[in-house]
Amino acid sequence: MSATIFAPEFVYKFTLEEVEDLALQAFQNKGGSAWRKIQFLLFDMNLRLMREGFALGTPRFLKEWQLRHMIEQIEQQYLPHEQLSPELADVEVFMPWLKQRISQHRVNHHPLFKLFDRDDLSDEEVRYFLANYRVNMQRFHLHVAAFSLIVPFEMREELYHNLHDEFGQGDFAQAHPNLFEPLMDYFGGALEEDINPETCHLLNTKMNLCWFADGLHYGIGGMGALELAIPLQQRRVLGHLRRRGLSEGMVKFFVVHCELDEDHGEGWFAAGIPYIQTSQDLQKVFSGAMRMLEARAGVYDGILKGILKNRQQEYKLLSVA
Repeated sequence: MSATIFAPEFVYKFTLEEVEDLALQAFQNKGGSAWRKIQFLLFDMNLRLMREGFALGTPRFLKEWQLRHMIEQIEQQYLPHEQLSPELADVEVFMPWLKQRISQHRVNHHPLFKLFDRDDLSDEEVRYFLANYRVNMQRFHLHVAAFSLIVPFEMREELYHNLHDEFGQGDFAQAHPNLFEPLMDYFGGALEEDINPETCHLLNTKMNLCWFADGLHYGIGGMGALELAIPLQQRRVLGHLRRRGLSEGMVKFFVVHCELDEDHGEGWFAAGIPYIQTSQDLQKVFSGAMRMLEARAGVYDGILKGILKNRQQEYKLLSVA
């Protein structure tokens, strides 16, 4: 359960050739040291971009742009490439099929949720889950805002409704990151060393699909799928927290998302349909959806792995004692 957040100078320690070799190792063998290094390298660049902008006209801009481009090209080589059936060439047929695929995706049936269902989690394990969840939750509104820059004017209405909800529908105290913090603090707060590379990979994937993708279709698929699937996952988290006896105020973050996100997902897809016109558009939407959901499932993979590893270590210590 440890992470390394790199200093701003970290990116300059690698040549392009070294990063290329690192990325090849990372995507061939997710979970190794190369995977950790490449995800935290991108994570660091992405956090700095959010804080300081793109740095156009500086050495940082050129170096980071080259690294992003290279890493993305390599990751794409190792992504699954499922080709849509010709029978799905019509958007009216495609959308119900896609929503069914989203509901069936492993992210919604992850074994991590069995621990929530059985109430088989310690306070520390819940804290660790929440700390990793918080990383992407804190910045979700930025992906919506960034994506809105490249979508047609009419589609922005739906995205801005989403942002309005993210910011508490006019009550900043109810903004979703603000709702989350009391729960995080109740379990002991987040630590930098909690962050897993898989958690970084989800943020990096959102950046690639919403901020840097070639066109709007990858973002429609990715963000629509993410929103549509969230309630299926969060209801199980919410159920566990309620059985712990936490107040409705304390769990309001999860209540709100169970209520809103399915509508958001439907809204994203409905707003995007007028701009999904060709078989290539449909393929991009599907690819973006599956890529985003797999990255989200990876977050749960990392958390479950960390929990089981820590339990094993504790068991060994108890056995020795």
